[in-house]
Amino acid sequence: MEIFKNVIGYDKEKQELMQVCDMVTDPQKYAVLGVRLPRGVLLHGEPGVGKTLMATDLINAMGRKIFTIRRDKSNDKFVDHIGEVFAEAKNSAPSVVFLDDMDKFAHSKYGSPEEFTAVQAGIDAVNNSDVFVIATANDIDDIPQSLLRSGRFDRIIEVCTPRRKDAVEIVRHYLSGKKVANDVTAELVARLMDGHSCADLESVLNEAGIYAGFDGCAQIGRTHIMRAVLRNIFEAEDGVNEISAALKQEVAFHEAGHVAVAYIFEPESVGIVSIRSCSNDERGVVQLLKSDDYFGSYEKMYQRVLVLLAGRAVTELKFGRTDVGAESDLSRATAIIQRFVCKYGASGLHLLRADSDCDLEYDGNDRAVIDETNAMLARMYEEVKAILRKNWDKVELVAAALAERGTLLFEDIVELLGDKAA
Repeated sequence: MEIFKNVIGYDKEKQELMQVCDMVTDPQKYAVLGVRLPRGVLLHGEPGVGKTLMATDLINAMGRKIFTIRRDKSNDKFVDHIGEVFAEAKNSAPSVVFLDDMDKFAHSKYGSPEEFTAVQAGIDAVNNSDVFVIATANDIDDIPQSLLRSGRFDRIIEVCTPRRKDAVEIVRHYLSGKKVANDVTAELVARLMDGHSCADLESVLNEAGIYAGFDGCAQIGRTHIMRAVLRNIFEAEDGVNEISAALKQEVAFHEAGHVAVAYIFEPESVGIVSIRSCSNDERGVVQLLKSDDYFGSYEKMYQRVLVLLAGRAVTELKFGRTDVGAESDLSRATAIIQRFVCKYGASGLHLLRADSDCDLEYDGNDRAVIDETNAMLARMYEEVKAILRKNWDKVELVAAALAERGTLLFEDIVELLGDKAA
């Protein structure tokens, strides 16, 4: 039987789970080596990434009787139920206990810990029995560390949203069951859905199909996919005609500033840009993709700050006024710079706050961190204005196209800007 044939992509995660399966189904091979076999595995990650599917395939591959625990009873009854299920699994060994959405067992984030205590007691009670425990969770932050330790969950595997190669494979699988036009490729959709779950992808493709059907089209086209992404992922309104021509031009230049600077640093970093307004009161949308080394690279994060500041800078350069639509950009840019100062020591170790989460107060030594953050923000703002002046032709090209078309995809941006660097 082929293991994980239902799971597209996720080669690293599947390899680790296949190793677990091999140890459980062929224990003697490891026993002669003196290896202590794992007692449990926990899969965690945001909703919709396929944790339950992976767990189900692993259980099927083990070929054992399964006992599933889900939160479907009141507190007292549920605590008793947990103990009863573990006792039954012990009596039916070899078996598997499957704890689905284990982080939801406690009735609230700050609620009673009895449910987790019951799970811990259940695992300990079957410790010397041939009972394997598999759990899924969206968020493990509120699960007690004592429950997560080795001997209870020996393997804790994070299942992230699909990226790059995995995303393309998953999209190709979903598209195989749809009637799509030639201008819809797996690569195009994967870029638009970068960082989003399989459940999000399924929702977007279904929404795109609804648009196509309503338009009387025999196939789902690129425009339908684009509209569905803007609506389902960015909650953008389906049109821009309600804003004045003057505001449309201002929003187009603001978003063009983000695009131009992002393109200069990393041409493939922009997935979609639109001047359609969103439910969170932002007047436009820019999807900025993170490279694989983003979080490990000071340079990439520095560039991202410049991209965030570019919208406000363009408004100042073009219209000579403050951009009131840049509040969110400034907030995100400030948060990144604050990490530079108080987490990475970029402005000197005397400002390092390694033991804090950068929630600063306006007093004492924190005042120095805030002052340096604001000074660094001002320096980077002048830097991005210099970049924009040098590359104003890119800003004009993108702004004009946005004002005319409303939305541009990566392919449109490449067509406009070509391979030109800064």
